[in-house]
Amino acid sequence: MQEIRFRSIASHLISRIVLLAIVGMSLFVGLLGIWEYESGKSSFKTIMEQHANASLLPLSHALWDIDPQVLRQQVHGLSRLPQVGYVRVQAAISGELFEEGLSAPEGREATLKMEIPAPVGVLGEAKIPLGTLEVWKSSSYYAEQMRNAILGMVLGYVLFTVMVCVAVMLVMRRQLQEPLRQIAIFARNLKPNGLPQTLVLNRPGRDYVDEIDLVAKGFMQLQSDLQSHIAHLDLLVAERTSQLQQMVDEVKRLSLTDALTGCLNRRALDERLLAEVERSQRYSRPLSVVFLDLDRFKRVNDEHGHATGDAVLREVAWRCQRELRTQVDWLARYGGEEFLVVLPESGVAQASQLAQRLGRVIRDQSIDVDGLHLSVTASFGIAQLHGNETMDELLSRADAALYEAKAAGRNCARVSAL
Repeated sequence: MQEIRFRSIASHLISRIVLLAIVGMSLFVGLLGIWEYESGKSSFKTIMEQHANASLLPLSHALWDIDPQVLRQQVHGLSRLPQVGYVRVQAAISGELFEEGLSAPEGREATLKMEIPAPVGVLGEAKIPLGTLEVWKSSSYYAEQMRNAILGMVLGYVLFTVMVCVAVMLVMRRQLQEPLRQIAIFARNLKPNGLPQTLVLNRPGRDYVDEIDLVAKGFMQLQSDLQSHIAHLDLLVAERTSQLQQMVDEVKRLSLTDALTGCLNRRALDERLLAEVERSQRYSRPLSVVFLDLDRFKRVNDEHGHATGDAVLREVAWRCQRELRTQVDWLARYGGEEFLVVLPESGVAQASQLAQRLGRVIRDQSIDVDGLHLSVTASFGIAQLHGNETMDELLSRADAALYEAKAAGRNCARVSAL
């Protein structure tokens, strides 16, 4: 068997602290980067709007006077600002460009874009722009600012994490690692015939208790409980075995019983009817089945609700159970409002008499559900097992007889012919 690698709790805790610190630092650095970016973006717009507003008047006169030298001087002055990466001025009339900067925008949208109006009083009240001023921020400048801010934060965070790890390691080694080692040795040597031994921890005297003391107290309590438990183990095992058998029997009963009506379900029907067919054929004894289907039951559900329909099914199943021979005949819910009555040791004549009797007990007395008086009828299909007929063939003939009863107007019984 491969030996499992040992790892102390102290090293595991330190590694988790470091991992948590890295995750926290990553999250904090991301948030700081976003804040620095948004702050830089806001400050850039504020600063550049001030510089641009100061440059608008010279640019306006230069464009009006068509003075390229002044335009270049203004563009050069703006591009020399540390926050600016690139500046572009485009004349509206001539379309001429005046641009300068450290890095071309290459399709990037300008960070600041302003129209250059005509000088005041030149065009009267009309505000026709003479050109456009576009300014792109310097990515390298803001990256350096962000890098410096993040680096300072990371260094402080790392120093704090190292201090926390050292403090935790010292406390864990003294207060946890050695006592846990003693407890592990005690637990490894604990055997059923060695339960009376006592756990003693070599720890400095203290005026308080901690988790290690609680663990040691728990082991001593465990010793006492184990001794009592072993003394009564046989009794406990017998009780649990009896309870388990009862639960198994109950689960088996529930798995074979229809939850709504309390009669056998389809699974139990398939298993038990197959055994009845085999017994009938082996000993040449009669066996009959009766399909019972409530007439127009869908109308009950549609008009009064499914809860009322369920109550009707329960009442019908109870009335039918009363008419069957105890420990001989049995009733199963075939599906929906359809039931199957299985009659061992009964021929088709006895099955027909039973069907007539069931029809009367269902029909002659109304079913009361929450103040409603419902009249219900049923149709019956009867078949007797013949020769080497299979279970499916027997059910098929009974089902065909049931359809004949429904086609004949319902509330009647029909016997299957071979």
